[in-house]
Parts: sequence; structure tokens; C-alpha cells
Amino acid sequence: MSTPAGGTKGVPRAEREQQIVRVAIDEFARAGYAGASVAVIARRAGISKPLVYQYFGSKDGLYSACLHSVADGLLTRLESAERSVDDSVASRIYTLQAVFEALEPQRAAWQLLYDPSMPTDGPIAAAAADYRERTLAIAASGSARFLRARGIRSRLDASALTAIWMGIVSAAVAWWLEHPGESASEMTARCERLIGAVLT
Repeated sequence: MSTPAGGTKGVPRAEREQQIVRVAIDEFARAGYAGASVAVIARRAGISKPLVYQYFGSKDGLYSACLHSVADGLLTRLESAERSVDDSVASRIYTLQAVFEALEPQRAAWQLLYDPSMPTDGPIAAAAADYRERTLAIAASGSARFLRARGIRSRLDASALTAIWMGIVSAAVAWWLEHPGESASEMTARCERLIGAVLT
């Protein structure tokens, strides 16, 4: 059965879908995949539950749409940042800035990538694993290049630095989520101050 081209109350379907995804990202971030309710998402979006299923097919389909919405933009920014930076310490700040700016419109979206309650197999798990691996690959490439510029070519050192860097990014975003009054630019400046203080 074909679906109508428009949404409800004269809202175009594409716009309505984006509205649902924005609400669903917040709900999935708050409650996790397992705890989120399609009925709650529909109510918060001001639409009927059947319309959510009409647009996305299932809770899994909706979560997948949210995951792609979150990760595609984030990875695009990270890949662009990684291509643009040099091998200085300041360049790592630029990468953090890319994370903050990509997440600022809906910063809780970060939690969807690392939701422990999401399915462990199937399309959602595969998509999440792919996004995490791509994020890790960006960090690993930057870490190896950063160390090579300093004459360090140990693969284990590069692996360790990648793990440390990913921990810093995750911790910084987690702190940011707990301080919603802080903007992306303020977080970037704070990280620059802190990393600078640690290294001096």
C-alpha cells in the first residue's frame, strides 16, 4: 500500500519525518532503545502512533532513521576535520570542535551511538558497529599521524593513544550533556585551556 506524499495537517511528509526523528532522538537518548516508547514519541511529536509506523515501519526502522541522522552528519564533520588539520596539538582541539559543533543542534544524539540497550544483531547493530568503527578509524589515523610527526612509529603506542583520545572525547561530551548551558564554542575553548594546562 502506497503512503501519501504529505504529512498530517498539511505538513509535507519529509518535514513531518524530520520532526518525528528529532523527537525520537531525544526519547531514545533519554530512555535507550529498550526503554523508549513509540507511543510516547508519537504523543510528543503531536501525531498518531499509526503514523509513525506508516512512515518508519517499526520501532527498529525509526531507531535506524535516528541513528543515520545522527551519525552521518557527525562522521562527515569528523572526516572533514581530520583532512583539514596538521599534526599539532592544536589540531586535536579542532577535531573536538567538530564533534561539539556537529552535536550542538541535538547533543543527546551522541548517546544513540553507544546505547547498550540497542539490539545486538540485525540492521541496527550492524549500522551502529559500522559508525563506531569509522569513528575509531578516524581517531586511529589522526593518532598515528600525530605520533609519526614526533618520530614515534609504534603501533601499540598509536593504539593506546587512540583509546585515550576516544576516552577524552566521550568524557568531554558526557560532561557537556550534564551542563546544557555550555555552547559548542565554550566547550571548545574549555578543552583548549585544559589540554594546554595539562601539557605545560
